[in-house]
Amino acid sequence: MRSTSLALGAFLAQAEVVPFAKAFVPLSLGGIGIRNAGTFSMNNDVGAVNRHDLNLSMASSSGSYLGMDDDEVDEDEEDDEDGELVSSYSGAKSPFTGLKLDPWDPNPLIKPRPSRYFKETEEDAIPDDQLVQKMSPEERKENLSVMRQIRKSDLPDLRLRKDHAGWVEANNDLKRRYGRDPWFGVNERLRDATQLGEPDEKIEYLRNLAAKMGGPPEGIDVGSKGYAVHTEIYDIGISPTRAASLLDREIRNDRAARGRAMMAERRKNLESAQQQYEEDMRFPGLREDREAKERRERTMRRLMGEIEEDNKKKRDRAKDLLGKLPETPESRTKAMEKALKEAREEVKKIRREQLGQEDSSSDIPSSVDAAGSKSSAARAREAAAAEAAGGRPRLPGDEDVTKGEIDVPVEPSSQTTTGPLQVEVSSVYNKDQSDPPMRKHCFQYTIRITNNSPTETIQLLGRRFEIQTVGSSMKDVVQGEGVTGRTPVLKPGEVFEYTSTAPLSVRPIGTTVIAARMRGEYRYVTLAEGQETASDEQIKAGGESTADLGTFHFIFPEDQRVKPFRAEDEDEDDEEDEDDEEVEVSPAAAKPASSPSSTPASTLPGDADMQSGDIKVPLNDNSEETSEDVKVAVTSSYRPERSDPAQDRHCFAYNIRITNESKQSIQLVSRRFEIQTIGNSNKDVVQGPGVTGRQPILKPGESFEYTSTAPLSVKPMTEKTPVVARMQGEYNFVLLSDDGSTPTSSTPLQAKLGLFHFILPALSAN
Repeated sequence: MRSTSLALGAFLAQAEVVPFAKAFVPLSLGGIGIRNAGTFSMNNDVGAVNRHDLNLSMASSSGSYLGMDDDEVDEDEEDDEDGELVSSYSGAKSPFTGLKLDPWDPNPLIKPRPSRYFKETEEDAIPDDQLVQKMSPEERKENLSVMRQIRKSDLPDLRLRKDHAGWVEANNDLKRRYGRDPWFGVNERLRDATQLGEPDEKIEYLRNLAAKMGGPPEGIDVGSKGYAVHTEIYDIGISPTRAASLLDREIRNDRAARGRAMMAERRKNLESAQQQYEEDMRFPGLREDREAKERRERTMRRLMGEIEEDNKKKRDRAKDLLGKLPETPESRTKAMEKALKEAREEVKKIRREQLGQEDSSSDIPSSVDAAGSKSSAARAREAAAAEAAGGRPRLPGDEDVTKGEIDVPVEPSSQTTTGPLQVEVSSVYNKDQSDPPMRKHCFQYTIRITNNSPTETIQLLGRRFEIQTVGSSMKDVVQGEGVTGRTPVLKPGEVFEYTSTAPLSVRPIGTTVIAARMRGEYRYVTLAEGQETASDEQIKAGGESTADLGTFHFIFPEDQRVKPFRAEDEDEDDEEDEDDEEVEVSPAAAKPASSPSSTPASTLPGDADMQSGDIKVPLNDNSEETSEDVKVAVTSSYRPERSDPAQDRHCFAYNIRITNESKQSIQLVSRRFEIQTIGNSNKDVVQGPGVTGRQPILKPGESFEYTSTAPLSVKPMTEKTPVVARMQGEYNFVLLSDDGSTPTSSTPLQAKLGLFHFILPALSAN
């Protein structure tokens, strides 16, 4: 044991000599006396002394070989050494913790390295009462700027370049600048005191001291806490690692919130399912009844919403057509009564006008009545005409086109110059897109617009056309922005040309070869120098000037024209186009047979009221009847352009629409009509296969519509009735199987054509 104590003494003596011993030798051990320490010296003889001590220890330890008992020697030495060491180290304490030091502890307390928490004691620290701010605000601001530059830029750059010497020099410069401004030291003490919970008196003292040092340099905001932390002093933003950590924490929080919401929803669903199960056990069938009721309510709400939407659309359409909303009756019964009353008054008025009688029950002259409010029937006719025009604006047409007696040169092209623009147009018949049996005739026209101005640039902004088909009393107005979806710009001498089509629903007549007349105009604006396109104000104004599109005509080709009526051909039947089903009847018996007519298929005894002229049934020029799930609707109108009242020739057009309302496809196979003229005792029967030469197939919900004419040779009884003929009939059809072509039976069914009359319009007094 003695050799062990000597070794410890040698080790401690050497630790006092080596420069790094200060880092781990407690200061309290510096004055402790150690046996044989007096023989140690700080010169070069230290090694010799150590060797001498080692030899002594070896000699002393070898005493056991001289007849001494090892155990006794060891026990004696241990007792001696214990007594000496206890007396030597008694009272040795750690300067850091105040605890008693144990020399035999293999992990003795050592002096920590200087750090943020264990700082070196500065012997020359300036007392608080001697602290003085020697720097001006500008110098402090400049000093802070340099400190931030070193901390944020220089030190990281030197570390990346592994320039240790430069890094140490820059760090020392940062420390020197940190110490030049005494506010930084006071701020650090204030921060530690606040974070460690020091008494309020000390914190207030340090705040006053910091204020005495001039407060923080310009560029540091201490806020309400009164001190600045490290990142605020050096203006260090959040690091990528810190940002990633915050983002990860937010993601975890969001996931946790979603998980809690899902668990709450799951608990709610479980509770709802449990409640539903208990309710089903107590009240079987209640849930099904409730769900059925909810479905019915949803269905009713949807249906009522659709009905309300349809009513709104009808009201808006009626307002657009009539200019105001129609009067809404209180109930359907009152609406029906009002409609019947107006219809009766309208019929009475027409009867009086036709018989040459004045309306004695009205105090308003006829001219004023015509200009006043219109009847419901008149408004309905106007609405139907507007609907047939596709909702476009309409204007009164040219009289010569209405009559079919054109009084201007018929040309399929025109050329007009208005201002700087020249507009040329040419038209041709488009046979590929036409369907003459269905009165569908398509014409193609090409328009060429040339800017004849030597200097002005022109942009086309819009167009407006007026089209009137032959036989129609109104013009359709077609207008819109641009030309074929564009607003072309024409520089001096440039040309814009395009081709378009005009699909018309019109029937050729014998007095003219034209199908329609068309004219119009183009709106344009003159662009200023350097202006590439029209401004918003110019576009909104619609243009500054217009260029006329000259009048031209759409002319039927030779094979689509009707042979005009000539006096020498009186004995021949009137010729119709191939779409017409001409219904010719024999003249009345009271009329001399001045010209033979085509013989009907057969005759039947006529109605007595038609023979006498005293009509016993309501006068109607249309009908609608449904039989065998097939609806047949018919309307008739007078054709004055094809009639000659002086020779008792009256032509009527009737339009028939056949709709399949059944759940099977049908095919029309034949027709049969009965027609009786006024004053005639017999009915003429006209029958034949198909309809207009065809046998159309109608799927469920589909319709077939066609228009035909009935040229009548009859002397009207205007003194009794405006009716000149009565007509009814039926269409024969067969049901088809699921393939849509094979009849299910050889026995045809009949769809009735309801009874209607051909009624003359009001005739002017001769």
